[in-house]
Amino acid sequence: MKKKKKYCGKIIIIGNQNSGKSTLLNKIIGKKISITSNKKNTTQENIIGIKTKKNYQFIYIDTPGFNIKNKISKNFINKTLNFKNNIFKNLKIMMLVIDNLIWSNKYDNLINFFKKKNIFIFIIINKIDKIKKKIKMLPFIKYIYKKYKINKIIPISSKTGENINVLEKLLYNYIPKQKHDFEIKKNSKISIKKIIHECIRETIMRYFGDELPYVNIIKVNSIKKNKNNEKIINVFIFIKNNRQKKIFIGKNGKKIKLYSMISRKNLEKILNEKIHLFLWIKIKK
Repeated sequence: MKKKKKYCGKIIIIGNQNSGKSTLLNKIIGKKISITSNKKNTTQENIIGIKTKKNYQFIYIDTPGFNIKNKISKNFINKTLNFKNNIFKNLKIMMLVIDNLIWSNKYDNLINFFKKKNIFIFIIINKIDKIKKKIKMLPFIKYIYKKYKINKIIPISSKTGENINVLEKLLYNYIPKQKHDFEIKKNSKISIKKIIHECIRETIMRYFGDELPYVNIIKVNSIKKNKNNEKIINVFIFIKNNRQKKIFIGKNGKKIKLYSMISRKNLEKILNEKIHLFLWIKIKK
């Protein structure tokens, strides 16, 4: 019996802050692997998601969002997209995610960078569920095509899932023939400590608003198993002072209990197992 040909390719997801890159990645993978929030700079480093369908393997790289108000400098591109890093080896597709019908000339450096490297470019118009007058999309798409001669422009909603299947079907045409980089069951290249860290960081960002800065240090101190083979996770959260400690704990410990419960439930969904989460608030010396 002939072996089936295998296909594998890397796809980088780039976009401005809050454009919905992480939500898009989670929707494609079908599992939460990248944290989401309405706050800026949610993704702080590259997150890798892996989707294998039969003989095709798609490796998605979610990158930190940039500020569209600033020029996307060559220095930013080289720093964020360090092609000496093995993570970008054999990169085939770039998906630029935008979240409205306003095109910025600040994308020029970004698009030219990928064109020179002969990487296929997809323009993803996200959050179309929020666009009331969808008739405006066609002239906008024509404008982008005329400017850059890019014909892979797909309107989607990462929140509702609209046109995600259309996007995925198109990607099949650009994945090269080569061996898979990861085993079939793997859907993320993130360590369990990193998953715990990111899940807790997301809860801080979502439920504490602007009360606490994002620079609090989260350290996964230990991961053990009890007699029932359930994970027992101890996490230290280092904060600056007593004022922050009071905010974290809340009156009669209500906030820390709520925060722990939300983080635990999210982790159980991601890890697909029963866990016991213990959070320890400590003042950083």
